[in-house]
Formats: sequence, structure tokens, C-alpha cells
Amino acid sequence: MPNKKNDETLQEILEEDNAVVRKSKRKGGVARILLILTILVVFFFGFLYVTQYLADMEAEARVRAILTATANSAAGGEVLSQDTPAATLEVAPTETQEMVTATIDPDLERTATIAAQLTSVAEFQYTETPAE
Repeated sequence: MPNKKNDETLQEILEEDNAVVRKSKRKGGVARILLILTILVVFFFGFLYVTQYLADMEAEARVRAILTATANSAAGGEVLSQDTPAATLEVAPTETQEMVTATIDPDLERTATIAAQLTSVAEFQYTETPAE
């Protein structure tokens, strides 16, 4: 009989522990849902922020490209079209004229340098390799 009494006592202790665990899980469910919702909201607004930042960068790049293109055409530079065949491309040395301005914009200079490099790359891509 003493063994049976110990088993009953042990069983009562285990039931009390299970009841306590069940009660604490109910309280944690609401907190867990709030935590998940908070994390989802943070990710959503983070996504919006990154998307807006990338859109701003793209818009700024387009504006600078337009300014560079208009500055090149205003300076007398000829814009090459994509449809120009490689055989008609000829690079002729031209005289460079410096534009005298009161202030020099370093961003515009950098953009113009990149545009010149990209033009050089495009001209190189139009060249044909001799057939062997």
C-alpha cells in the first residue's frame, strides 16, 4: 500500500505541473501573436524604406544622365545612336574646348567622366574582330 500512496502523490504533483504549464501557455499565446505582428510590421516598413531609397537613387541617376546628355549636346558633342553600324564609326581627333565656369560641380564632372568611359566601351563593343 505505501507504494500505491506514493504513486498517487506523484500523479497529483504531475497533474498540478501540467495544469500550471497549460495556464502559462494561454498567456504566452497573445504575447507571441503581438511579437509576430510587430516583427511583420517592422519588416514591412523596412521593405518600404529600402524600396523608396532604391527608387530615389534610380531617379537621381536618371536626372544626372539627362543633365550629362544635355551638357554634352550643348557643348557640341555628337550623340551616337544604337543603330549605327560598326563600319561607319570613325574616331577622329577633335579639339577640346574647356568650358569656363565660375564653379565646377564635382558630381557633374564625375558623371561626365563615367559617360565618356561608357561611350568608349560602347565603341569598343561595336568593333569587329578579324575572321581567321
